[in-house]
Amino acid sequence: MSGVPRETYEFTRHIPFSEHLGIKVDALEKGVARLSMAIRPEFMTSWGTAHGGSILALLDITLSMTARTLYDPPRSIMTIDLSTQFIGTATGLLRAEGRVMKAGQTTIFCEGEARDEKGELVAKAIGTFRARSPKT
Repeated sequence: MSGVPRETYEFTRHIPFSEHLGIKVDALEKGVARLSMAIRPEFMTSWGTAHGGSILALLDITLSMTARTLYDPPRSIMTIDLSTQFIGTATGLLRAEGRVMKAGQTTIFCEGEARDEKGELVAKAIGTFRARSPKT
């Protein structure tokens, strides 16, 4: 598990929106997260490809999970800012990877990308996140 607490792997189960999207945690290590999501018909455009909102949601959850890997125990992470560039289209399985670029005590800067089943780039994102204090 690369030093990431089991609780972090299971964190998406506590996010109803993530559960609704069917997002899966594929791999975590400190400062890196890999998640995936099957593009279901309700996540598609009229052209039969992934809607930008579904791609953006996967990237947001992936980058916030990336920030979450820095904390033991895991903390809630809030998105402050997220910028995404849509580069291609996708169907089937969408895979995302996020990386921490720089982290302060509570502010974390992350980047990542989403790729289709063939490994083709679909979107890139950069985001700023805030770690909330752990519940005591």
